[in-house]
Amino acid sequence: MDSKKTKIFLIGLILLAGLIWATIFQLPDSRLHLIFCDVGQGDAILVTHRSNQILIDGGPDNRVLSCLANHMPFWDREIELVILTHPEADHLTGLIDVIKRYDITQFVVNSVVNDSAGFWEFRETVLAEAASVHSPQAKEEIKIGPLGFKVLWPRHRRGDSLVWSHFAKASRDRQSVLGVASPPSDINETSIVLQLAFGKFNALLTGDIGFDTEEKLDLANLPGIEVLKVPHHGSKYSSGEEFLAKLNPELAVISVGKNRWGHPTEEVLNRLLSVGAKVLRTDQDGEVEIVSDGKNWYYKPK
Repeated sequence: MDSKKTKIFLIGLILLAGLIWATIFQLPDSRLHLIFCDVGQGDAILVTHRSNQILIDGGPDNRVLSCLANHMPFWDREIELVILTHPEADHLTGLIDVIKRYDITQFVVNSVVNDSAGFWEFRETVLAEAASVHSPQAKEEIKIGPLGFKVLWPRHRRGDSLVWSHFAKASRDRQSVLGVASPPSDINETSIVLQLAFGKFNALLTGDIGFDTEEKLDLANLPGIEVLKVPHHGSKYSSGEEFLAKLNPELAVISVGKNRWGHPTEEVLNRLLSVGAKVLRTDQDGEVEIVSDGKNWYYKPK
């Protein structure tokens, strides 16, 4: 074999080894991965377990795609569940590109309308998909394998407890779910709030709720919360003292970027420190990943 053929052979061997290593590196495992994507001033949270992926919000632009590419196997083009906590640009805009590039099995959405070009584009993009759409209420529980997402807000209109699987197709017409409810004075207070449970590990994902909704949440029977997604990027009108005292989180993650509102505010940072929470923020720490086997857990900033 001459030197040219030898070089080509070695290059091919190196590329093949790299491909094999990348494949092994991206193989799903049996642990929970809770990833707070670094998308600037907005929210995008990716939850993975084995071959299942759940995306909660999509951030203000397509930076969420890089987060998905880093944490999903390159051959996996399906996301089992996409949740939009509330229809504001810093939560929904990135989902438009996600929907165009991935197959979505189901959508869970806040049914409130936001009369903006971005929202109507999102709505039309969702309706163009074959996936079912569901608008949840408090006391429902979404089950995906061993993962449980208990809905704490918005409050259930009927008061009964529902459990549904992401494999069950929603029966309601999708157009009767997306953007059918009139927005209140503060659309942030309509955010879907979720308790994520995996074994003994629990996280509270809060969207952009403020004091008003924090006071209305039923936290009486909530298990100990290891990780709190700090509401509304650390706004001073959220993360009240009583709310934090009830939760007593070990880790508080703030999804935030450059902004004109001073997020996260000193008031919120001090309130978090007063309950002994370790604080990580995506503008300083980058992407934050929490890993749990259902008993133990750890975090690793990027």
